Amino acid sequence: MQLRDQLLNASPYLSDTVMVNAAEKEAVLPNSIVTEILAENPQSAKAENVLNKLNERTTPPNENEMAQIHANDTVLGHKESLESKVAFYRSEKVRNTSDLVRLYQKDTTVTNKLDSIESALANVNTPGSYYLQAFCRYGKHDSSGIITILNNVTSDFNLTSSEQNLHTYFNTYFDILLDLQSQNKSFAEIDTTQRTALNNMAANANGYVQTLARNLLLYNKTTVYHEPYILPDTTQTKSASVKSGNSNFNLWQSNNYFTLYPNPANQYITLEYTVDYNISKPVIEIVTLSGTRINSFRLTKHNGVKIIDLRDYRSGIYLVRLSNNGRTLQTERFVKY
Repeated sequence: MQLRDQLLNASPYLSDTVMVNAAEKEAVLPNSIVTEILAENPQSAKAENVLNKLNERTTPPNENEMAQIHANDTVLGHKESLESKVAFYRSEKVRNTSDLVRLYQKDTTVTNKLDSIESALANVNTPGSYYLQAFCRYGKHDSSGIITILNNVTSDFNLTSSEQNLHTYFNTYFDILLDLQSQNKSFAEIDTTQRTALNNMAANANGYVQTLARNLLLYNKTTVYHEPYILPDTTQTKSASVKSGNSNFNLWQSNNYFTLYPNPANQYITLEYTVDYNISKPVIEIVTLSGTRINSFRLTKHNGVKIIDLRDYRSGIYLVRLSNNGRTLQTERFVKY
């Protein structure tokens, strides 16, 4: 329960890594508590690695618990909202930097144009910005600076396999440029080995470096390129699957709206419930055998799992009563030891 309190206090900003670790601790955090925490962190409730870890439990969450987790599939969590804002401002930074670079390129009054462009690009911390900075160093005949920047790509970023392949192509491309530059050769004087490497890039690379390699081949008149027409695929139709939050519910009998577990209980007890949609104001009350009300709360959903904290309760027998508009629908008892 102490760990549960810490996780709830940090919600709704828990990371997927934290939720994966929570799901792994099956001996500490039962399904009902993990469900409660995930309900407060909608972004993790949609994360594939978190859901996979739940399925790997010896006893995975039941259908009602999974339904409560998936109920937030269309909810934008607070953490997701902050992440989207960060992504927006990062994209704005990239766009503004690109505009600034274009202004430097057009401004005939700037004396050290490449220095100004490189300084602007340094504000964008991406591999693509590093490659553009390397071209600035190439324009200044700074071969050692190019090598340093390319080496920094692998040290400053955790590249994926595709990004690593792209980085290898950029290394090869700059090797060709530096070799031509060192021999005072023009772009039209590539040798057979360089042509083979460029053909490989034009055929297998993608993005900017593929265009650069193809353009160099076109400049040497060693390839013919026609821009392809991309037509829509009319042979297939795509449709998105719709996940229903209620499709997996166990529809209980009208006289059995909720169940309690574990019972007897010590630090907490789990209330798992499903109420009819015609029950407009379901209220849970916890009372002693003498009729003293200890706690009460509204059920804001028609189904779900609720953790009831028992740490401040005295040992004894308590009643849990479900009512709607003053009419009692179900009463169960539990023992706090």
